[in-house]
Amino acid sequence: MTSVVDVRLAGVETHYLSQPKDINMRLPRGITGCVGFLAHDEPVIKYGGTAFLVGIKQDNDPDRTFLHLVTAAHNAEAIEDGPWVLGMNGRDGGKILVRSGDDMRWWYHPTDKKHVDVAVTIFSTPKLKDYDLGWVPVEMFLSDERIAQSNIGIGDEISIVGLFTRFSGKYTHEAIARIGNIAMMPKEPVPVKDYGPMEAYLAEGRSIGGLSGSPVFVRETVNNAAVDAKGNRYPCLGHGKIHFLGMMQGHWDVPLDFKTTEQEEAVNMGISIVVPAKKILEVLFHPELIEMRKKFEDDLTAENAPVQDSLLKRKAKTEPITRADFEDVLKKVSRKIAPKN
Repeated sequence: MTSVVDVRLAGVETHYLSQPKDINMRLPRGITGCVGFLAHDEPVIKYGGTAFLVGIKQDNDPDRTFLHLVTAAHNAEAIEDGPWVLGMNGRDGGKILVRSGDDMRWWYHPTDKKHVDVAVTIFSTPKLKDYDLGWVPVEMFLSDERIAQSNIGIGDEISIVGLFTRFSGKYTHEAIARIGNIAMMPKEPVPVKDYGPMEAYLAEGRSIGGLSGSPVFVRETVNNAAVDAKGNRYPCLGHGKIHFLGMMQGHWDVPLDFKTTEQEEAVNMGISIVVPAKKILEVLFHPELIEMRKKFEDDLTAENAPVQDSLLKRKAKTEPITRADFEDVLKKVSRKIAPKN
C-alpha cells in the first residue's frame, strides 16, 4: 500500500494511507464540508446564511485543534437575540442540527466592529464524532506577504462555498460552489453599506441570498512552460494551490440580511464583497478567545488540574481523549467569560 500526501491546500499537508476518492477533485472534501447553514430555531427551518469552521492548532499539542464557527456579523446579529440552529451533516449522510442553547455568544472585532463584518463563536458539541465535517486551517489564510509571494491578484479563480436558498437539500445539507475571479484588490477601504469604509476585495462572482458568511478560496495561477511543435517555449497557465482568501460579505449596494428579496438579488451588480482573511484572523485572535484557549491549555497541563485528572482517568481506562472532550472543556471555560457589552 502506497501512502499519499495531498498538497492542494496551501500551507497544509494531509497524509493518507491510501489515495482518497477526492484526490483529483477541484475542491477537496474538506473545503466543501467546512460549511453549515444558519437559521432561526423555529418549527419550520428556513436557512438565511452560511457559516464555516476554522481550526487553530493547540500550541502544546499540534495534533489537537480548537474549532471556531465564523460567519458575517450581520448574520450573527440577525439570530443572536433568539435560539438559532446550524445545519450540518452526520457521518451517516443525514442532516444534523446544532442548536445554539442559552450560553452561546458571538465575538466581533475587538477594536473596529463598525468596519469589520465578521463574527466568531466556539464550535462545541458532545457529539462531534458524529459529524461529517471539515475545517479551514489558519495555515491556509492569506496574509499580505503570502499574497505577494504567491502572486495572487486580479483574474485568479475563486470558489465561494455556501448556501443555495432555493435548494439546500431534503435529506442532506447540500452546499453550492459559485466560481468567479478576483476583480479588484484595492489598496484603500471601499464604501460598503452599513460597514464602509471597509477593507475588502471585490470579486466577479455574483452573490445570492444565503451566501453571506461563506468561505472564499482562491487558486494561485502557475506557469507550466510548454513547448510547441517547433520547439518554442510558451507560457501554459494553470491552477496551483488553494488558499483561503476571505469571507463573502455580500453583493454590491444591496441590503444584506435574512429578508433579502428576489427583486434585490436581481438588481445587484454582479460584484461580490470579500472580507480579507487577515481581518477574520483579528477576530479569531480576539483577546478573550486567546485567553480562553490559553486557559484550556493551562488546565490541561497543570498539576492536579480537574480537567487533566478527568482526562487522565479516562485514558487509564484505554478510552482516548477525543476532540469532543477538548471542545467540551473549552465551552465550559467560555461560560466564565463576562457577557458582551
